[in-house]
Amino acid sequence: MLAATLLFACVTSTGWTGGVYHVAQKHPAASDGNPGTAEAPWKTVSKAAQTLEAGDRLIVHEGVYREWAEPRNSGRPGAPVVYEGAEGENVVMTGADVLTGWQRTPGDRPIYEIPWTAKFIINTVNGKPIYHHPGDEEHVRSGRAEQLIVDGEVWDYPQIVLSLTDMQAGTFFPDVENNRLYLWLKDGSDPNTHAIEGCTRGMIFGTNPWKRPEGFDHVCVRGMTFRYCSTFAQRPAVWLLGKHNVVEDCTIEWMCGGGVGVGPEGGVLRRCVIRNCGHVGGCARGTNFINEDCLWANNSRKPISRGWDAGGVKIARSHHGMFQRCTFRNNGGPGLWFDIDDADVIVRNCLFEDNECQGVFIEISRDIYVMNNRFFRNGLRLTGPSWSVAGLTLAESRGCVVTHNLFVGNKDGITLREQGPRPLDTPDLGEVPYQNVGHVICDNVSALNQGYQLGLWYDTAFFGMHPGEREQYKSEEEFAEAVKRDNPERWFDPLQQGLVIDRNLYWPAEGQKLVLYGCPWRVRYQEFGDLPAFAQATGFEGAGRVADPGLRQADDGGWVLPVESEWFKQGFGPRYVTPGG
Repeated sequence: MLAATLLFACVTSTGWTGGVYHVAQKHPAASDGNPGTAEAPWKTVSKAAQTLEAGDRLIVHEGVYREWAEPRNSGRPGAPVVYEGAEGENVVMTGADVLTGWQRTPGDRPIYEIPWTAKFIINTVNGKPIYHHPGDEEHVRSGRAEQLIVDGEVWDYPQIVLSLTDMQAGTFFPDVENNRLYLWLKDGSDPNTHAIEGCTRGMIFGTNPWKRPEGFDHVCVRGMTFRYCSTFAQRPAVWLLGKHNVVEDCTIEWMCGGGVGVGPEGGVLRRCVIRNCGHVGGCARGTNFINEDCLWANNSRKPISRGWDAGGVKIARSHHGMFQRCTFRNNGGPGLWFDIDDADVIVRNCLFEDNECQGVFIEISRDIYVMNNRFFRNGLRLTGPSWSVAGLTLAESRGCVVTHNLFVGNKDGITLREQGPRPLDTPDLGEVPYQNVGHVICDNVSALNQGYQLGLWYDTAFFGMHPGEREQYKSEEEFAEAVKRDNPERWFDPLQQGLVIDRNLYWPAEGQKLVLYGCPWRVRYQEFGDLPAFAQATGFEGAGRVADPGLRQADDGGWVLPVESEWFKQGFGPRYVTPGG
């Protein structure tokens, strides 16, 4: 069943059956011993989180709340527990505390220190605590969770160092063995004359599956800013774990690692801004989820491996969901990454621009519908190996639909990457041999992309030996016979895999390529500058047309396919207005 046809029960109620309570830390009478009324409000959100029951509504008033709030009770259908920032007031929840009382360390270097007991441990190995995630040596600093805020500037990586010897101007050292924190400001001045904050909490709102596996249900959070937290990669600071939870009209920003998580069932993320998180920004995911009208910007800003987990959003094993009217901009890694048996998800009316890798990367997944979106300048900032990176990449996936999209100025326009089959056990279909079969790619405009407008990056035996295999076989013929005999599923023409690539409009600029057929390191790969040559060489008809689509530069740096153009009227390109114009 398509995600668009699902009825989502996770919507906020406009009528509450319970009480209305208040938290107002600036109120002169505020106290957690109060009844929580407007006249006698509570002082902390965590007090409210331990008290509210189904149908109750909390109004949080202006202030910076330095705490972690974990809801004790769930709501019910039609009677959620609601945490709401007061209208027109600036409500901030943070994992950081003010640090004072700095003392200069003996010596010539202007290093200052304070006691520091916060320890952020992701795991233990043979009784030894592990302070960074991922766990390999490449990430001993970038994978740490410590974070300082110096006069409003976030310090985590690269400012963190792991010894006093390594310290220099503009660095800090959390000495977890001796419970000390050392700081050397850029100008060598006394930290006591500056505003210094340090994150002492690894979560701001919600719970996690190691502490409370069942989470909580029917909880809504709206109208609040969540800022600064010592999170690891893959660990959200705002984590509404459970069923039918909602986060809306919130800002989640400047976390050391992960940002937000809603799910795994019936979660909604609506009208939120998720930005500047050190790792993945996060989203609503799981089953029957909605992400709509949200912005993901500058997430995965830390150099954690892009091949492992990165981007504005990465989800896995999530079914029946939607991303609509969202913007993914300037994220490290892909804007939106589907990986490992995501299925039946719609991505529509979204904008993907200036992401380090793909705008959308679909890997080992099925039945993903990408419709009426715009992709600009994705994949241009990636350094190192970047094969198949494009506005959109389909990698070892099945039955996806890519239609009515606009791809302009990306590294490549639309690509299919193949290293499969990649077998995967799935809960509903058993073992699935994931590879690119059954896709429908039609009515798109792919123009002015720097590499190929359409790239079939197939690293498979059909295109000959891989360089690493050449020493084993004396000839291409010997190699081909061995593959057919011992590994027949690796011998296939990509154009005989049930792909429908039709009615697309391509337009390369001078010097730009049109179609790639096979990976360039395989001896039988080919490049084509026009579609007739591609059709003649491969026997594949109907890939589309080559013509100037009449694109117009937009004020925001993107491109517009004018609605009055001949090609738009014929059905090429997005059918709806997308974010940014």
